[in-house]
Amino acid sequence: MGNWRTVNVVGTMSAQHAAALRELLDWGDYSHLRDVPPDVDCLSFSSVRPGLCGLGAWPAEHMNRRGNLHERNYSVEDVATALRALISVAPSMLLKVHCGGEYESDECVATISAGEGLVAVGEPERETIEPPSEGQMLGHLFTNLTR
Repeated sequence: MGNWRTVNVVGTMSAQHAAALRELLDWGDYSHLRDVPPDVDCLSFSSVRPGLCGLGAWPAEHMNRRGNLHERNYSVEDVATALRALISVAPSMLLKVHCGGEYESDECVATISAGEGLVAVGEPERETIEPPSEGQMLGHLFTNLTR
């Protein structure tokens, strides 16, 4: 429930930069919260208690992750702002972030391109956004249950 936005993050980056982003964006557990810079919060995650439909630990050398942003009411521009901050930490990042509409709408409303130090919000490059896969959601559930 609420105004969640689903995104699809597709791209690559170096293993070193992916590890740096995972360290920066992982806010931990509710009982031991780590501070995540507010300008990148929408792309943050918990490796300890991932949201069932969340992106999870998305930074990787090769990624095609689908899921909801960290919290409700984030805009496409919030995602672009986060990517602008993250590209300085991970300059090898080459990403496309396909953004769904409000309230988990599967309509793609914008595609954000990030790479070579630049981030640009553009027209949608696809019509729809697929929801997180069943395997991804089951993996997040398993992580929460076995914690």
